Amino acid sequence: MSSTKQLPNIVVCGTPGVGKSRLCEALCSKNKSLTYININALAKQEKFLLEYDDENECRILDDEAVHDYLNEEYFEKSTPPSGLVLDYHSAGIIPESDHIHGVFVVRCSNDKLYDRLKQRNYSAKKIEQNIQSEIFQVCLDEAEESFDEDIVHKITNETEDDFEKNVENLSNWIAQWSSDNDTQKKN
Repeated sequence: MSSTKQLPNIVVCGTPGVGKSRLCEALCSKNKSLTYININALAKQEKFLLEYDDENECRILDDEAVHDYLNEEYFEKSTPPSGLVLDYHSAGIIPESDHIHGVFVVRCSNDKLYDRLKQRNYSAKKIEQNIQSEIFQVCLDEAEESFDEDIVHKITNETEDDFEKNVENLSNWIAQWSSDNDTQKKN
């Protein structure tokens, strides 16, 4: 009889441009047992986008619809979810759940972030909004307000070396969590 090893569910959040999606994709590519959920892609696919916000130069996300969808599809099932990697700038959109085991807030220096957003052809106004968000650590504060601070971790993603270390460190964190969880089940 084979048993499926329990994997942690994690949230990877941070200001647009810090490298969340690339990090999540690399992590899930390295460990095929993980399930990558890009909230932006989910919102487009499920039509959870509302009208266009001229002030912020983006479509408004229907937070409640996303929240309900995640609850119904993953967190309210009789079998707890395993190995979810949830990618979005705000951890606050993720339903409060005992099934979230780690929240990783990706940070980046303002000059690197500026360059990345400029490469995405963001307007000067949108770049400034995102830089201000990073300066005032809005994503970190939201993560700490939404989840137990003990599971919230900051990671820096500025260089290719940082990126590779983050993939490795997150992979090791997941393996360690799984090992600890497996040990607890046996006792």
